Amino acid sequence: MTGGRALCAVAALCLLGAPLSAQRADSLGVTTSELGARLRLLSSDLFEGRYPGTQAEALTTAYLVSELQGFGALPAGASADRDSSAQWLQPITILSYRSDSTSPNTARLSGRVTRTLEHGREIRFAAYSDRADVETGGELVFAGYGIDAPIYQWNDFDGVDLRGKIVVALPGEPALHDDTTAFNWLRASRYLWPSEKIRAMRERGAIGVLWIRPAGTLQRGPVTGTRRLLSAATGDSIMFAGGISDSVVASLLPPGSPSFRALIATANARGARAIPLGVRLDLHFRTVPTPVTTHNVVATVRGHDPMLAREHVVLSAHWDAYGIGPAVAGDSIYNGALDDGAGTTSLLALARVFARHPQRRSITFLFATAEEWGLIGSTAFACEGPIPAARIVANLNLDNGLELLGPTRDVAPLGIELSSLGATVAKVARRAGLTVSPDPAPSEGYFLRADNFPFALAGVPSLYMGLGMQLVKQRPEYVKAKVDEYLARHYHRPSDEYDTVALDLTGSKQFTEFVRDVTIDVANAPARPEWNRGAEFQRAGTAAGRCAR
Repeated sequence: MTGGRALCAVAALCLLGAPLSAQRADSLGVTTSELGARLRLLSSDLFEGRYPGTQAEALTTAYLVSELQGFGALPAGASADRDSSAQWLQPITILSYRSDSTSPNTARLSGRVTRTLEHGREIRFAAYSDRADVETGGELVFAGYGIDAPIYQWNDFDGVDLRGKIVVALPGEPALHDDTTAFNWLRASRYLWPSEKIRAMRERGAIGVLWIRPAGTLQRGPVTGTRRLLSAATGDSIMFAGGISDSVVASLLPPGSPSFRALIATANARGARAIPLGVRLDLHFRTVPTPVTTHNVVATVRGHDPMLAREHVVLSAHWDAYGIGPAVAGDSIYNGALDDGAGTTSLLALARVFARHPQRRSITFLFATAEEWGLIGSTAFACEGPIPAARIVANLNLDNGLELLGPTRDVAPLGIELSSLGATVAKVARRAGLTVSPDPAPSEGYFLRADNFPFALAGVPSLYMGLGMQLVKQRPEYVKAKVDEYLARHYHRPSDEYDTVALDLTGSKQFTEFVRDVTIDVANAPARPEWNRGAEFQRAGTAAGRCAR
């Protein structure tokens, strides 16, 4: 988009924003008209798929700021820029990677086994630090799933020295079929998240990690890297994270070792020990680390209680989508109506409501960037944002989208079993005549794949907000069919558009007002929410409450 087009578009949005913001001063209600109008606009082709670091970002953030200003919310961004619009923005620098056509992409084994590994077939590299040229090597150590989970008395690194070593590990987490107290019980655990595993490896002195992949599944092509906050990638001792074929790992097992299949079975049992493979890997590749600047939009409604106003309830949704990409059926704009235009427009409605109805605690609205790049915007806010994590009492994240199917008889926020927020949800649902359903897909780990997760890692009690699947107007098989259709045909595709996914906005109204009511209870309660005893997450200052960087 040219600069002239952008200016014209911003002017048009300012005109559109006025009627959307004009609500009765005493109204706590949310209307389907405001939700539909904003969602139709935000997911239109005008916004070109809302991709971070582009002119489409400038248009998106300008629109969000315009609406928030019209509501009477206050800016809460970290920028010290004198331009008042910048006060709404938290600038974030993300390290991305372009391929280097001169990269040698060499991998050489030595020691007990001496041979070259073919990049893209047997091994694949991905940059993980700010180094453009990575030439390093170390002994390979198989370390099960690469998990250190004290809460579950599980440590795949026990008794092994990882200093200067390269870890070979399985993705995911153990499947303890005879144990209902640990992994894969209520839901996927935090310990399957790669950054959690890599943090444990970094603390033990490892220099890289190779995740075991089925033979034939590694991607060919040039080396790139894992997008991260520049502040986290700079000088990281973990120089690369990549993949290695399971057939290669099987060929490297020391003499007398169990078979590869037996090794995997052992990794799923308590007491498994890491195995130095007695083989050294030396590798060399190059990328072009490229900083990208993008922005969270952050607004606050100050609390009216002088004793509690310094504490914040943070409501979040991500504004970014996939921009302009490969055309599908002639359409190249990935509009992101359900993901997460729906959450963003609900968050705008809540900002309007609370701007006119302040609560005891302050309420902050985070429109996060780069969720689709790995929860980077919310990580930057939780770890480096304008509000210290110690002053954030709770995070409620809006990124579900099922509400677009219509109103339900139940609600199903994810994470209710982890903190006292579960009791708050139950109380609010009971008042509304709704039941509370469990996570409909616990093994998928959706709690770990949305912007609530960085808050939880930072020690803030958090929920992934969502309605349940018991639709008032439809049979259960309708829900399953629509979810399957969305995932197969529209998820992260150009067809995630308003007319495709916005089937019944009365569900969006119900969802937004449910989030409103939970927010009111949390913002006015005398006590802060707390993690339940034994939960995987705890407040900062403990091993289970640390920023994920």
